[in-house]
Parts: sequence; C-alpha cells; structure tokens
Amino acid sequence: MENPDGARKKKGRRRSGGEASASFDRDVFPILLAAVTPTTGPNQRASSSAAAAARLLRRLLSRSPPAPALSPLPGSLVALLPLLLSSSSHSVAALSCEVMGAAALQSMEAAEALASDGGVAGGLARALGGGSQRVAEAACNAVMDLSASPVGRERLSGSPVLPRLLYLFSQVESISRAVGSGSTGCQARVSEPSKCLYLIVDTVVLMVNSCKVGKLHNLQQELVRKVTLLLYEVWSKVRLLQSSTDCTNWKDQLQSRPYEISEAIFRLTMDLDCPAHLEPDEVRKSFFGQTESDVEKFALMYWENSPYLYRKRQSDLEGDDVFTALHNAFDLRTPDAIVESFIRGLVSCPAIASDELNIDSFLDEVHDSLGAPVKYRQDVRVVRTRDQTSTGSGVEEHFFDDGMVFPDGTAFVEQCKDAIKNGFSIALRGMEFRSEKVAAIASALADLFGQPSVGANIYFSPPGSQGLARHYDDHCVLVWQLLGRKKWKIWPNTKSILPRLYEPFHSLDGLVDDSGGRVEVLHEGDIMYVPRGHVHEAHTDVDEGESEVDVSTNYSLHLTLAIEVEPPFEWEGFVHIALHCWLEEQELVRSPGSVQSKLEEQAPLFALLLHVAIRLLSNSDPSLRKACMVAAKLPSSSNSLRSSHRSTFAEILHNINRNCGFEDALRSVELVVKERNDEPFQWMSWLRHLPQQHGRSRIDFCDVLGPLEELLDMFISDRERASADFADFKSRFCSRAVYDDACREFEALLVLYRTARTRYAKGMLALHGKHGG
Repeated sequence: MENPDGARKKKGRRRSGGEASASFDRDVFPILLAAVTPTTGPNQRASSSAAAAARLLRRLLSRSPPAPALSPLPGSLVALLPLLLSSSSHSVAALSCEVMGAAALQSMEAAEALASDGGVAGGLARALGGGSQRVAEAACNAVMDLSASPVGRERLSGSPVLPRLLYLFSQVESISRAVGSGSTGCQARVSEPSKCLYLIVDTVVLMVNSCKVGKLHNLQQELVRKVTLLLYEVWSKVRLLQSSTDCTNWKDQLQSRPYEISEAIFRLTMDLDCPAHLEPDEVRKSFFGQTESDVEKFALMYWENSPYLYRKRQSDLEGDDVFTALHNAFDLRTPDAIVESFIRGLVSCPAIASDELNIDSFLDEVHDSLGAPVKYRQDVRVVRTRDQTSTGSGVEEHFFDDGMVFPDGTAFVEQCKDAIKNGFSIALRGMEFRSEKVAAIASALADLFGQPSVGANIYFSPPGSQGLARHYDDHCVLVWQLLGRKKWKIWPNTKSILPRLYEPFHSLDGLVDDSGGRVEVLHEGDIMYVPRGHVHEAHTDVDEGESEVDVSTNYSLHLTLAIEVEPPFEWEGFVHIALHCWLEEQELVRSPGSVQSKLEEQAPLFALLLHVAIRLLSNSDPSLRKACMVAAKLPSSSNSLRSSHRSTFAEILHNINRNCGFEDALRSVELVVKERNDEPFQWMSWLRHLPQQHGRSRIDFCDVLGPLEELLDMFISDRERASADFADFKSRFCSRAVYDDACREFEALLVLYRTARTRYAKGMLALHGKHGG
C-alpha cells in the first residue's frame, strides 16, 4: 500500500528545468501557438484560442501547476513572445508583457537576454503602438522591468521601443489635467488615465537617458519637438508641485526625479535643427558695416590690439534685422518689465570643461544638476561699485551672498527689481543658453571669427550707477548697447603678452593712470570692441546740465559678446597641430618593416619635448597667444587677411627654430618627473583630440608622466648629443611643416569643438523653454 506522506512529498517536489520546459512544450506551447496563428475560420474559434491562451498566461504568472518556472523562460515561449506581444487580443498581449516582466524581476540574466532579443524588442514596440491603454501600460511596465540592468537599458533604448514609446507619449492631449496645476493643492486620488501617463513619462525618461547620444540623433525631429514640449510641461508642473508644501501626491505617482526629466529634455534637443540660425555674413554687416572690407580692416587694425567703436545712425538701426530681433527679445517698456523679460524662468547652466567634446561624459558628471535653480556668481551677479579707492577703482558690493540658489523664481525676480531700485546692476551670464536670438548671434559670430563658441552676458543698470568695478578680461568683448546709454573708460594694455583664458588675474596697481584713458559714450545701437587685457569700467552717469527727468530715465541695457580664444585656437595651438601633422606624416612615409634609425625611433619623444618648448616660448612671444583665424568664415575678398595668416605662421616657425631651447624644456620636464606631478603639463590634454593613426607615435596626452620619464631616461645620459639631435629635429620641422595640412586638422578640430558646444547650447535652451520649434 502506498505511503500517503510519501505521495505528498513526491507531489510537492519541484520539477527540474528540463522537465518543466518539456511539460510546457507538450501542454502549453500548442495552445499559445494556436492563439497567434492566423486563421480563416470563424471568429469564435480565434476568440476561444485567445481565451485559452490568456488562461495559460495567467497560470504562468500565478505559478500554478503545470506552469513552469519563469526563470529561465522556456526557449519555445521566448520564440513565441514576438507574436504574443503583437496579438490582436488585448488580454494576450498584456499578459505576455506581464509574464516577461515577471521573468525579468526573477532573474537579471533573463532580463538581459530578453532585452537583447530583437524579436522581443520589436514585439514590445508593437504592443506600445497597439492602441490599447491596458496593453501600453503593461508594455511600459515590461520595459521598466527589463531595464533593471545597464545592459537591458542600453539594448532597449537602442531598439524600436524608444521611437514607439515617444510616439505613444506624443498622443497625450493634456498634461495639465493629468498632472494638475499645483495652484490649489493636489487631488485626493489620481485618476487611472493620470497613472498611465505617469508610467509613460517614467518609461520615456528612463529610455531617453539610457540611450547613447548618437542614436538619439536618428529620431524624427518633429516627433522629438512634440515630445520635448510635453516633457517640458511635465517638468514645469513637477517643479511647481515640488515647491508646494501641501502637495505630495505627484511623488507617489511619478517616479522620475525633476533632474532626470530635465536630462531627458536636454538629450532629446541636442541635435534638433535650429530655426533661428543666422549666417556669419548677416552678423558681419550688423557688427562691422555693409562693406566686405570693413571686417578685414577691423581684423588687421584693431583685433587684439586696440578698442574700436562702430556708431550706428538711426537709419542704420531701422534696416538692421539682427539688432531689431535682439531688441525685440526684451520687454523694454519699464525697468520692472526689463527685469522680468530676462530673469524669469531661469535655470542654472553648469560649466562644460574647455576641452570636453564627449557630451555623454559631460552628462555623466552633471546629470543630477541639470535644470537646477540659478546659482549666484555662477549664473548671475547683482552688484554695484562705490567708494572710490586711492587707485581710482571702486569696491564691489553684492546684493546676494556667494553661492546662493534661488528655487523660488518669482521671489528672485522681485528681489532683482528691488536691487535695481537700490542702485545695483544685474549681470546675467550665459545668454546664449537662455535666448534663441542671442544664441543665433553668438553662433554666427563664432563662425565669423573661426572660434568654438562666443559667450554672451546681459547687463542692466539703473541711472547714476556703476555695476562691475574696474577690471580687465581674459577674452575680447563686443559691447552692443540695446537701450539707453553708458559711459565707458578704457585704458591701453601696458603688457605685450595677452592674458590667457583660465590664467590668474594680475592686480591693477600700476596698470592704469586714473587721469588718462579713453572715454566713449555708447548710445542705442552702438557697438564697441574691447580687446582682452584692456582695463575698463562703465557708468550710467550723465553729463552735468541735463534735466532730472533725463537722469531718472537713463537706464542702460547692453549685451556683451565674449570671444573666448581656447588654447587649441591660439597661434600656439595651431603650431602644436602643425607639429602633430608633420610627425604623423613622418610615420606614414616610413616603409613597413624597414630598419629605423635611433633618431627616428625617438621622434615622438623629441616631438613631446618640442611641444613643451613651444609652450615655454609663448610666455615671451606675443604672436603665439593671439587668436588664430585661419578657419574664420570671412568674405571671399579678404585676401590680405588670409595672406597675413601664412606670413604669421612662417614667422612663428622662424622664432621657434631660433628660440626654442633644449635645456629649458628638459629642465621643466625634470622638475615634473622629480615631483611626480604632471599638473603643469595638463594644458596639453587637448592634443588627445587629434587623430593618432600610427601606433609608434601614440602618446596619452592626459597622462604624460610616463612618456616624460621615458624622455628623461633617454636624453639625460648624453645631454650634449640629445641637444644636437633635438636641434636637428626642430630644424626639420620648422623647414618642412605644411601650412595647409595644419589648416585641415585645425578646421577638423574646430568642428569637433563647435559640435560639442552647440549641443550643449541647444540642450540648455530647451531647459529655458526654447525647443527649436
């Protein structure tokens, strides 16, 4: 007689994976296959098959016998999933999504395998677009479950799931009704449609932020614009609700953090076409005059040399579309309206490293700070200068404390209005990231000068005031007076060496004579150029004898466009590029397998030492610090300027051959190696962006300590011989470097820099509500 207890134990024993899979193939697979097989019979048969399939899928989810374990899913079930997910039966499609999600939650390996299956991804995409809210919700949940691992997220974000998901989201009619206005508190209970919307938003945000930047570029632009508008609306509502003390409902429904939504907006908009684009020629006419020779005259006579003033007549302004568009970008009716027009709705613009060309890396660093409230000094300064010192320069007084953030935008606007009434000026940085019109002007100006980017600040000052104290800049500026007038005083640069970006500023003591200096009053429409290194200050003072009415209305609004010359785009940078190109050419002409001389083997190290020597020479050679404009988009008639570029290059090579010393360069290398600190050579990290096609010459310019040690070991034993070989290497470079080769590589590098900066600008514009529409 059979033992009852033994029977119970036998019945409760788990079946092995093989047994479970065999049972599935025998008992379940035929029914599921019948449910997804096209039939020409009566609809009742198809309905019956779908109902049976739905029952079996529910059994899988409940783990009731004879259902197999969900991890791993039987191979035959995985093979059927693309068809099950595409089933016309909403129950079958939704339950298939749930089965897949349950399997993913049980096993990371199962999740990654399913996410990597192209058929499954295609089925999920079809489920998202099937028109059923139930199926779409189940598909979104499945996407979230399959995305539990980085591999799953990456695979799905690069599949048809993302565009289908964006299309699903784009069909949303009202964000406001779903998310709530936030003005009168939250609803007690969220409606089902709102729950579905929250789930779709969470899935969209996760997929977009998991997708590689290059793949986002392939999305259809009109779809991206519509989705971005909706996401921005969600983000705005969430930020409003976040600041509300009586509302926590959204936190229980929407899982995405505000900074995750802002990152998705940023990512989606980086590659959108910009409708506000301006050609360099349009900007040239506004800034330098209608005649093509005007800009060439400016470049040859004034650029990085002396101030320049371009006065505009009223008739000039009436026909200047660029000025008119910029002028109309602000509400100029009253001082309060002016403050509102450029302060309301701001978010912080985190700095991007000067040599950062990988937007993915940048986003990894700042993803949790995108869309954050503006930060004092980083984004905005509210300042006045009073109490003249014995040297003539005043002391700056700030309205806010350093590092303050302003989460309440409305309160910040009101504080700025009060500051203006109390004699403070507002200086807002990064206008090229906050206004489409300013962005278009800055981008065209960067093209005109052949530089990666142009920064833009806006300054609003009350009557009888001075904002910033007397100072000089490490970049050239073009000042465009938009409203009122401002009196500028500018002193000549007493130093022959131009200040570089990121270098410490020197004291003004002894740099200026307070009784001297050039004085200019800018009126509406006037443009003034101030070279880097020229000390200056600006006031809204008016001349004596003017009426009190004139004084009280003398508010000033001006835009400064900063042409920041990054290290690769100075003449020194051009020479480093020329050296790199020449070295690559030497590697190319060598015959494969030939016996190389010792000098040829040492060529990369000689080149590294010459890079160091050129850098040292830039401390005394003014021409090396000047901006290189070989990639400038100048009129075709600018032959004199183009000819001067070749002459400058030839002169610099002559100076390098004559003045770059072996001993000075080697001593600087010895110091770095001795202290085990290559920070003094971090300036050359940008050289990593140049293509290194030949393995022998490959040097990691972000970590040069190893190559420097090798260089020192090779040269230190016989310094006299090494010095002679270095002189020969230097002479060959200076006599054989090809200008046109360097130009091509220079322009290719400029494109990389421009692309990264443009992507950043577009993303930040979108976070300010400018979506490229």
